[in-house]
Amino acid sequence: MRWPDRRALWLAAPLVAGLIGWGWWRGVTVQRETRRELEELRLRRDQLARASSALEREVRSLRGEREARARAARESLDVAAPDEVLVILPPPAPTRGAR
Repeated sequence: MRWPDRRALWLAAPLVAGLIGWGWWRGVTVQRETRRELEELRLRRDQLARASSALEREVRSLRGEREARARAARESLDVAAPDEVLVILPPPAPTRGAR
């Protein structure tokens, strides 16, 4: 068996080194992207946990307090209790030059 010529090895060495470097850099960029995505998912999870806790508190309140149920019904139906005054404002009109 004959060994390859030295010139061929010198030509192949930069190619092999380039491929190794490219693979390493690709791994680094994928790892950075994965870490960024993981951080975004953790933030989203925390937001959803806070929203879930708020909804659980609201449900407990609505189940246990008659006044909370009455207030929620009035707010969702836009009605007033006998001792309340309901004020309905029109949406603000856009002004000239406003974006």
